Amino acid sequence: MKVSPAFLIPLGVSALLGGIGGSAFLWAGAEQAWNLFTAAFLWTLIAAAGTTIGRFAGERVRRGNWRRGLWLAHTQTFPLTTVFLGSALLVGAPSGGSVVVILYVCTLVVAVAMSLLGVLSSPYR
Repeated sequence: MKVSPAFLIPLGVSALLGGIGGSAFLWAGAEQAWNLFTAAFLWTLIAAAGTTIGRFAGERVRRGNWRRGLWLAHTQTFPLTTVFLGSALLVGAPSGGSVVVILYVCTLVVAVAMSLLGVLSSPYR
């Protein structure tokens, strides 16, 4: 399986952001740690949205191709969230089940929004 460097770079950035967000629980107060964790996760979602848009443009997804659009958006967003959470849990973030569910729901919202954006606004017919 060939993986593009354009996908490996955001994976590395997500791992770094997860490490920063997770380590905040070791050196900052609880409120500040959650603020840093949330900010790091939002940057991960921004990276996911950017790579999704790039992938839509690179593969020239046609307007109305819903199946391809949903697949691309989900394969670009969910691995980044998984890497973020994995590295955050490894370095010290609390492993609350409700937090994981909330973060994955946020990722689902971004994935669906990116697929709608990519499929409805594609210049390729």
